[in-house]
Amino acid sequence: MKRFKIHQFIFYALLALLLSITLASCGFQLKQSANLPSSFGPVSIKGIGRFSSIYRTVRSVLRQSSIDIIDETAANHTIHIKPSRDRKVLAVNSAGKVSEYELIQRLDYRVTSSSGHTVITPVTLSRSSYYTVSGTEILGDSAEEDDVYSRLEEQLINQMLEQISASL
Repeated sequence: MKRFKIHQFIFYALLALLLSITLASCGFQLKQSANLPSSFGPVSIKGIGRFSSIYRTVRSVLRQSSIDIIDETAANHTIHIKPSRDRKVLAVNSAGKVSEYELIQRLDYRVTSSSGHTVITPVTLSRSSYYTVSGTEILGDSAEEDDVYSRLEEQLINQMLEQISASL
C-alpha cells in the first residue's frame, strides 16, 4: 500500500513539473491589471449602466489598480464609454439557414478631467470573432454567442485601459 502511494506521489509531482515547464515555455502569463497611476483616480464612468457587464469589468480592473469609481462631481477623471455590437452573416447552409456569423464588438471611449477638459480624444476600438451555429441547440448557440461577446468586451476593456495608462 505504501509503495503505491509513493509511486502516485512521484507521478503527480512529475506531472506538475511537466505542466509548469509547458506553460512557461509557451509564454503563458497571468492577466495583469492596467498600470494606471493613483493620481488618475478616483474616476467616474458615464454612458453605461452600473449593472452592465462592461461596467463590472472596468470596475474590477480599476480596483486592481487601487482606483475607486465614484460620482462624477468628485472624480478626477471621467471615462465616457459607448459600447455597440454587430452581427454579420458569413455563411448559409444548403437549407438556407445561417451557419456562421461574424460577431463584432465596438467600444467608443474618451476621457475628460474634472474641469471638463478632454484628456483623451474619442477613440473607437473594435474586435471581431467568428461564430458557427450548430443549428440543433438553439439555447446553446445563444449562450455561446454571449460568451464570444463577453470575451471580445474583456479584450476591448483591457486595450482601452492600456491606452489610457500609456496616455497619462
